[in-house]
Amino acid sequence: MKKLHVKTWRSGILMLLCMSAGIVDVIGYIHLGRVFTANMTGNIVILGMSFAHVAELSFLRAALACIGFIAGNAAAAILLSGNKAKGFWPARITLILGIELVFYVIFAASSSPVMSEGLLHVLILLLSSAMGMQTTAARKLSIAGISTTVLTNNLASVIEDFVAFFRNKFGVKKTSKISGDTWLRMTAVLIYCFGALIGGVAETYMRFSAIYIPILVTVIILIIIFTMFRNIDENGERIRSIS
Repeated sequence: MKKLHVKTWRSGILMLLCMSAGIVDVIGYIHLGRVFTANMTGNIVILGMSFAHVAELSFLRAALACIGFIAGNAAAAILLSGNKAKGFWPARITLILGIELVFYVIFAASSSPVMSEGLLHVLILLLSSAMGMQTTAARKLSIAGISTTVLTNNLASVIEDFVAFFRNKFGVKKTSKISGDTWLRMTAVLIYCFGALIGGVAETYMRFSAIYIPILVTVIILIIIFTMFRNIDENGERIRSIS
């Protein structure tokens, strides 16, 4: 297997995780009290507005989303610490995605059109924790500096790269080109928006139906990992057995 081939698969997985994050954010905003379970920047704004009584927004729900996200970050950081979390695709990242899948399934089984406030809070913690774990796992992969939930930095990097490209193209050097990392960052932003779009469409037809898309996506990702990343060294090369 060629190194480029498995690296392409790994980048594709990252894009699928971006799409799932977009879907999860839609679910949180529409059905969990107008909070974001993936995009913590939005929740910090909600916290500020709720303090100022600018809008009918729940401080508690936004705070729970932030707490869940931080807890997920911390749990993933603990799992990914040490030498066992190094390499082309650390096994600990697969474990994190497996935990994320379990959280999705619990959410799907527990959610319903009519819920108590207590259950609503639990579901917020569940999804935000899953997104916190996913964010830390994606950062561990170090692919073009992409985070699957924080799009502001991705978008800023894309704009900066394009500005540099056009300055060099029409300047003295005229040798600049847009890097593969730039295209990946742009794709991450677009596919997150696409996830929000399909999540919104799904929720229009049936409440909480969109959660089944991240479940399916995560299952597909795990299948790819177990079939494509077996016996791969830290450089993305297949390890040849010595007979």
